[in-house]
Amino acid sequence: MYRLLIADDEALEREGLEWMISRSMPGVFEVIHAANGRTAIQRAEQHRPDIVLMDIKMPGIEGLEALRRIKDIHPRMKLVLVTAYDYFSYAKQALEIGVRDYMLKPAKREQMIGLLTSLVQELKEEHVRREEELKTTEKLARLEPLAESELAMHLMRERTSETGESDLLELLALPADPSGYALVLSFEEEEPHRVSGGPGLWGDSGENGDTASRKHMYDAVKSWCRSRYTCVVSPLMGRHLAVFVIRPGETEESGGAGRSSHSEPKSASAEEGARACGEAAAATAACGAAGSAAKAGSGRDGGTGARSSQYEADAANAALAAEPAAAASKLHGYVSGRLGRRATVGAGRAHHGLTGLRRSYAEACAAAINADESAFVRVYDGESAGGGPPVPAGNAAAGHGAPGELELAAQRLLSEREERTTSVLKEAKDWIDAHFVEEITLEQAAERVHLSLHYFSKMFKRHMGETFIDYVTRLRIERAKELMKNDELSLKEVCFEVGYKDPNYFSRVFRKVTGISPTGYRGR
Repeated sequence: MYRLLIADDEALEREGLEWMISRSMPGVFEVIHAANGRTAIQRAEQHRPDIVLMDIKMPGIEGLEALRRIKDIHPRMKLVLVTAYDYFSYAKQALEIGVRDYMLKPAKREQMIGLLTSLVQELKEEHVRREEELKTTEKLARLEPLAESELAMHLMRERTSETGESDLLELLALPADPSGYALVLSFEEEEPHRVSGGPGLWGDSGENGDTASRKHMYDAVKSWCRSRYTCVVSPLMGRHLAVFVIRPGETEESGGAGRSSHSEPKSASAEEGARACGEAAAATAACGAAGSAAKAGSGRDGGTGARSSQYEADAANAALAAEPAAAASKLHGYVSGRLGRRATVGAGRAHHGLTGLRRSYAEACAAAINADESAFVRVYDGESAGGGPPVPAGNAAAGHGAPGELELAAQRLLSEREERTTSVLKEAKDWIDAHFVEEITLEQAAERVHLSLHYFSKMFKRHMGETFIDYVTRLRIERAKELMKNDELSLKEVCFEVGYKDPNYFSRVFRKVTGISPTGYRGR
């Protein structure tokens, strides 16, 4: 049922319209009356009508002004002007407000009913469209974490898949040609220390305590990063995760000073660049050169506009160079201070494009590998471990540059991801094997191992070679075959023992799997 507001200062006119509409369209409308503009606005706020029939000339607030205010309350309301005044100026104002139609008094039944029927059809179509939009939005919300993980893996290692990088970037509403830098967060193996006054990061011990604590830690880090940067966060693989901070402007590598719309870190001055360097004590060497250049530039004579612009560009470039150091320092401070977890953070330099982000990730891996107890935060400084030669351009982490620690770091991350997936699926399989005769679902299995339904279903089929339903069905039929060897059990009892409630359905499933009926199988 739809709500219809009839606003007219003449009670006889309101009642006549309601009688006409109720007779011609029974059960379609709940009718609400208003005797003036002020009351019409109040009733619109209270009842949120779908359609408003408004007279122009009423005491107090006139019809057009009342419609303006009602339109502000609920933009989707269908507004119809009903008046005895056929003035062009009224019609013009009504169109500006967004009035759906303009009807002269006395309204003819056919005209009024035809208009209301048309408006009801519009309301139905809009409802269907909104439902579809909500479904699409919900699907995108479910896809976004998967797309983010997939894009992160693309950036961490050269790979091909059915979904291209451009599609992933579009789905995540990221620039088609992004710039930015990478951070690699590596957690210590030992148990975390407890934050004073709070529980340990891992929480209370018990079944699945480690899995729950890993999820808590990952969610906390991801939420912290996304609240400060436009970024892509990889899955937590073993003790490692990568954060790709995306910047909208050019990087120093592409020749621009760089512009950022993100809340942190803001890069606008030489002073901020120097402060960013100071926040990352472990990255002093990496930031020092950029900060010194900016400081020197700010001390020169700024008498000409050209020099002033150059100094500003130098300062902006210095601040940009310091961004990865500041971000790494803040991330480490959050993980160690707020989460109570010992960790190291490696930061790569800012680069342009997807190739640049891959290179930054390789640099961040090298920096994380070389971090130690004296410097839990390290920014890549152009050299590999042990003061060796600079890492060549390209994606060393993917095997397109020099082999060695960068390659091993990337390989280790991917290997740990695969090991983690295998371990999780083994846990799920063990649980299914122990409960397959019960009414278990794919959702329960996915929740058991703290994975999304879609990702768990995909991984289960990839590793097991069959779907969850097929696997459970196979277990039940194999169990049924074993029970059929016991002649004391009827086929109906066997059906119930393996988790089926309907013997007819059990018989159909058994025949589909084995090619023979339960009776035929037992009689062989």
